[in-house]
Amino acid sequence: MKLLPSTELFIDAARVEFEPLVGMWPKSIGGKVLPIGASVFGDLFFQRPEGNVQKLDVIEGGVHHAAFHLGEFTLLLGSQYWRDTHLMSHGAGLARRRGLARRKGQFFGFTRHPFHDGRIDWNSLTCFDAVEWHAICAKALDRRPGPTGSQTRTARVRRPVDG
Repeated sequence: MKLLPSTELFIDAARVEFEPLVGMWPKSIGGKVLPIGASVFGDLFFQRPEGNVQKLDVIEGGVHHAAFHLGEFTLLLGSQYWRDTHLMSHGAGLARRRGLARRKGQFFGFTRHPFHDGRIDWNSLTCFDAVEWHAICAKALDRRPGPTGSQTRTARVRRPVDG
């Protein structure tokens, strides 16, 4: 399988209005963040002052480790396994095959958020304004970190390998 160009999977921070999106997740994202970018599905990637890179997952919820430092993150963007796992490259490929194209300020999303059914319905794949998609996701998933030091409560969503 040929790798999709990174521009079809990842949007650099300069092309994403990060501040309003981060502001929609007050229970999940705390502290200072340095924006890196977003997946085409709206997952936000950011660096912490300590140097580690984290990901806000808009499908399952929670803030998760993505890389130990920016250099590692850059290398991981070239890994097919990492792209499949963290950028849902199979879904982006499906969108391409269906002729679905995002405009500036849009993410791919689902007409019914996967949180509700515990699975991704690829037939409901569509484009959303970034703020609209994050509002839907945050309403379902923005949770305070758990008492055990875990990042946040997450939904269990089955992510099929094929679209």
